[in-house]
Amino acid sequence: MSTTTRKPPGQEFPGTRQRLLEAARAEFGEKGIESATTRGIAERAGCNEVTLFRHFESKQKLLAAVVQEVAGEFLGGCECSGDFSGDPREDLERFARVYNASLERCEGMTRALIGEGRRRPTLCKELIGNVLEPFHRSIANYLEDRKKAGILAKEVDGMAFAEIFTATLMGGLLRRSSGLSKLDRVGWIQQTVGLLVGGILVTQVRRH
Repeated sequence: MSTTTRKPPGQEFPGTRQRLLEAARAEFGEKGIESATTRGIAERAGCNEVTLFRHFESKQKLLAAVVQEVAGEFLGGCECSGDFSGDPREDLERFARVYNASLERCEGMTRALIGEGRRRPTLCKELIGNVLEPFHRSIANYLEDRKKAGILAKEVDGMAFAEIFTATLMGGLLRRSSGLSKLDRVGWIQQTVGLLVGGILVTQVRRH
């Protein structure tokens, strides 16, 4: 007597929608948005295209759902709360580790959307621009506090620094994972913090 569980006609196993999202995330990340197919995504998820379209209607809507999910995950990971030491090198290295960890979790979709940025600027902005703005603001607020304490140069533009800081870290991840950098994760973070922070400290602090 067979004990195989069968689905009643017209029903799906629980979690089908989430499996499709995870499959789409993997497919977009590996093949790029243009080359990824609904057939390939459905096969990864262990279902058929009819099921995919029943849940998401189109590849474009599935992509939007994936971006929304990844953006939420990225934003949740980019929280750097709690007490800071007051040392810009130590504290910005903490910001860098938090940001890099979120990047690594979302690297596939980040790469895919960077490659499609010109054709899909809205989705690119949703995953990268909108998600990073609060994180940039947190860094800028921290820098403003250190300026008031006399540790950082008064002319430092906090938001500009934050953008350059995160762009450098993102570039580092993309170079490392492509085999283009001799620096590992720790080395890239330390060098980024050392070089960029050294340029914004007031002279007396820099000499120490």
